Amino acid sequence: MRIPPYLLAAFGLLLAACSSATSDAAPDTTVATTAVPTTAPTTTALDVVTTIRRVPSPELASVGHVTVGSVQYDFAFECWAAGAGDILALGVGTDPQSDAETQAIVQAFFGQAYVSVLVGDDRVIELAIDQPADLFVQADTIRGSALRFVDAQGAAGVGESLGLGTVTVECDGFAPGLPEGYDIS
Repeated sequence: MRIPPYLLAAFGLLLAACSSATSDAAPDTTVATTAVPTTAPTTTALDVVTTIRRVPSPELASVGHVTVGSVQYDFAFECWAAGAGDILALGVGTDPQSDAETQAIVQAFFGQAYVSVLVGDDRVIELAIDQPADLFVQADTIRGSALRFVDAQGAAGVGESLGLGTVTVECDGFAPGLPEGYDIS
């Protein structure tokens, strides 16, 4: 199973964001990144395979969850204040069904809502691109409801429907700007 390069790159940024937030790593912290170049007839991409066993720095740790159908994924998030009310939250957690590591991206930018959960190394859950999705930020909390999620295997926002879900991230603190290399274009 091949995960789209753009999503792997985003999760690579999650690794960089969590590891650069603090220089004090917990003794059991393990962070590994592998970059594998791939080529296609007209493009060249970098697949970034990321493993994270670390929560955000204590001063920036926030709690939240993404619910997809009847499954709730809990995360420790790090929130970024991107400006003009735009918030990015990057999280790590554990799948409640398989105990696999999970990673989340919650992007609450005006007109650019995005939510993605990577379960283990091969399952990508994303907002469906054919349905409207809104995330709201109020009192440092990101919320979204009636969000349609898909099992996006191979194409961004396209795949088998997983049903409706919600997102809640309670940001207790913010890092300024965006993580280095995070591209919103």
